[in-house]
Amino acid sequence: MAAPIAPLDGAVVVSIGHTLPGLYCIAILRDLGAQVIRVERVRRGGAHDPYAGLDGGFPVRSLTAGTGVVSLDLKVEQGRDALCRLARKADVVLEGHRPGVAARLGVDYARLSADHPALVYASLSGFGQEGPLSQKPGHDVNYLAETGVLHLGSPMGLPGVTVADGLAGVIAALNVVAAVHAASRSGRGQHLDLAIVDGPLFLMATELEHFWRTGRARGPGDTHLTGRHPWYDVHATADGGAIAVGAVEPAFHAAWARGIGAPELAATQHAGGEALATAWRATRDALAGRTRDEALALFEGEEACVSPVLDTAEVARSPLMERVRIPGTRDGESLVRSPVATAPAPWGAELGGGALLERFGFDAAEIESLRRAGALGGDP
Repeated sequence: MAAPIAPLDGAVVVSIGHTLPGLYCIAILRDLGAQVIRVERVRRGGAHDPYAGLDGGFPVRSLTAGTGVVSLDLKVEQGRDALCRLARKADVVLEGHRPGVAARLGVDYARLSADHPALVYASLSGFGQEGPLSQKPGHDVNYLAETGVLHLGSPMGLPGVTVADGLAGVIAALNVVAAVHAASRSGRGQHLDLAIVDGPLFLMATELEHFWRTGRARGPGDTHLTGRHPWYDVHATADGGAIAVGAVEPAFHAAWARGIGAPELAATQHAGGEALATAWRATRDALAGRTRDEALALFEGEEACVSPVLDTAEVARSPLMERVRIPGTRDGESLVRSPVATAPAPWGAELGGGALLERFGFDAAEIESLRRAGALGGDP
């Protein structure tokens, strides 16, 4: 059987001003076969990287491996010219600056598409390119807070992973692929205004619809997703662990009820009042004093949608790793692949700096001129 063709084989993506959402996006585009070039800022003297303190504890090699990188100072004319030259050979420019910054630098869609009408230019910002919140800074927790997602948590708190950022990267990649397809048919590119809040707002569709229909905003404890029922919740165990239950369908709920020794609860799955209080008491009684493994044993042979809450070390040993773990480009390195269903394209050499520019037609004299002007940083 022939190996599948990478959907974006031959496509070139240039990413500027990226933060974590952009890195999620380029990882997907990379695994779809695109050649990705990350344009990073030139660090000078006392220049401070605001993410430097997170680097050791927040590695992103799974997102950046297999991509090229060049440091250009876009505040210098020669740096901007170099970026424009790269963009003319690109299919996509992914831009993650705060709205208005790319225009001030002279590397916005209007400037780059003038030389390249088929260019797809994707701007990924927190709250979109226009509107009263467009200039507001934020991070993952802020986007989840301002879209109502955090309010529904039971208990309300941090999700532990970058939900909004990751979702934004996936949505951006989807929009980019669609726009590249359209450009291949029409010869015309487009400017994509992508906001990190778009994903969480889409996930809030059911709650927003409920509010518009009833005038009531639901919160923790109002639905099975927010902790109303014991058959859809996370239950602590005596050893400091926990189990997660998602027995939504009647058959799964009946299996859950049998597991906790209260099969009669199958008839009152969605009841409130005393019946609901009874279900909670039966759950607490069944789990009292049991470790996580002992709690899971209650449901052996039952399809009750009960899972152990695993920590990272346990996940790393899980059979699930067969789906995502791949060797990196460095000896002994293991990385997580993006959720691309087609076979990921083999990661090529990670060219950087002058070597990368040479690949895109810059000669030695031009590269040296960029270095003298301070527009090109050192090779990574």
